[in-house]
Amino acid sequence: MRVVFTTWAWPTHLYALAPLAWACRAAGHEVLFASQPGLAGEIRRAGLTAARVGADVDTAGIVREYLLPTVPGAASPAKSGKPRAVRLLLEHAESMVDDLAELVRDWRADLVVYDPTALAGPLAAAAAGVPAVRHLYGADLLSRVSGVLAEAFAPLAARFGGLPFDAAGAATIDPVPASMQVPGEHRRLPVRYVPVNGPAKPPRGFRVGRDRPRVCVSWGHTIAKVDPRRFLVDRVVAATADLDVDVVLAVSAAQRPLLGPLPGHVHVLVDEPLQPILAGCDLLVGHGGASSLLTSLHEGVPVLLVPQLPDHAGHSARAGARGAGVVVGIADATADVLHDHIVRLIAPGTPQRTAAREVAAEMREQPSPSKVAAALETLTGPVLNHP
Repeated sequence: MRVVFTTWAWPTHLYALAPLAWACRAAGHEVLFASQPGLAGEIRRAGLTAARVGADVDTAGIVREYLLPTVPGAASPAKSGKPRAVRLLLEHAESMVDDLAELVRDWRADLVVYDPTALAGPLAAAAAGVPAVRHLYGADLLSRVSGVLAEAFAPLAARFGGLPFDAAGAATIDPVPASMQVPGEHRRLPVRYVPVNGPAKPPRGFRVGRDRPRVCVSWGHTIAKVDPRRFLVDRVVAATADLDVDVVLAVSAAQRPLLGPLPGHVHVLVDEPLQPILAGCDLLVGHGGASSLLTSLHEGVPVLLVPQLPDHAGHSARAGARGAGVVVGIADATADVLHDHIVRLIAPGTPQRTAAREVAAEMREQPSPSKVAAALETLTGPVLNHP
């Protein structure tokens, strides 16, 4: 079987698809990972074969337009009545779809596995007459706006002979446990969440043993690129000033200059994989990105989240509804408010800690990527018999 995996050029979206791509290749299938040029190096570092399609898009510039307001009651910069991410999804799809359709056809792919926001995937698959399978990276937030997406993507679909556009694909691979997922009618293939946070190496300067609570602070990659003023790590550090805790700041090399002088209870780890850090922590304080959220819950660690983008708010809301953490609006996230929540969440036996461990147990019960890779073969049917 020949499988094209695709997403647009954002590393965390690659990492969400990588375990299944590895599983397909380990099962003997041919795998290509197609994305815009800006992701090619990261694809190769993940041990996968990169195919460049389309051109890079100013993602950070588009995202900047729909940041959540920092003042209570203020309006978002976005003025359209449509979901604020539609422009982002369209620009990426328009960039990629022609090259991707040509790749899927010429490489004689049997299947396209696509990130739910990389909607060039189902268009290219339909043009080649092969199935497309959606692979979620978090809560299925777009399922509720399928009609809006069909309308928005109709002109693009018309370029391929007016093919019907289905953002959900033939099936949906879902790493999110049912107790945290958005209900939906799509055919779902559950898969065990495998934390991938970039090239892995043992964290340096990080003690496994400890004698007091440890708090991990991670603000992802997006927010600092979009608006460094919203990189709230200093506010979290201030919130822990009088607490008997260790704080680990997990930051990227690009974020390191944003940190000011730090007190002795704060330790900085740069470009280290998040999963082994969280395995030794009692709490994650973060931005609500799907990758860090699921990685934390994979380790049974509760979360304190301050989302600043609509999708981060959606993922955070699922964790809050499950009882695995607390969500604070950006306008309310003062050092004092964060301090009070941290005190409560690091205490032993909290309901949030119990819920996080229950979610971790649910994750372990999901089918492995290798089992899902085998299930994908049943979706391709006779198209496997290529000349």
